[in-house]
Order: sequence, then structure tokens, then C-alpha cells
Amino acid sequence: MAKHGYDFADLDMEFFASSVVVPAKEGRFTAIGVLRNGVIAVVFARLGSEGVSIISMRDANRKERSLL
Repeated sequence: MAKHGYDFADLDMEFFASSVVVPAKEGRFTAIGVLRNGVIAVVFARLGSEGVSIISMRDANRKERSLL
């Protein structure tokens, strides 16, 4: 978390509801959205029907930003 300057605790349902979610590798997903005036990419796995496991959180790259 410190590596990219983000904290998983900053994520909430509003972030996921307003983000673009695309499939990633190995059954994971990437949510691309706005957090603190920047565009970020969050890689996560679904846990059942209501939970998620956050794997990584970083600045979105150019290709990811173009999806917004």
C-alpha cells in the first residue's frame, strides 16, 4: 500500500459502483475509477456474492484511463 500511496480503507461501495470493471487474469477483475481526484486501478477477486478481496491498488495506466 505504501508503495503506491493508497490505502485499501479508502475504497467504498461508491468507488466500485462508479468504476469500470473489466476481467483480469486468473479469475480476477480490475476496477478503474476516480479516487481523490486521480484515476486508479484496483485488482480484486470476488468472495461470494457480496465480498471482494483487494489484491492491488495503483495509478491507472494510459490504457486503463482510456476506458473511463
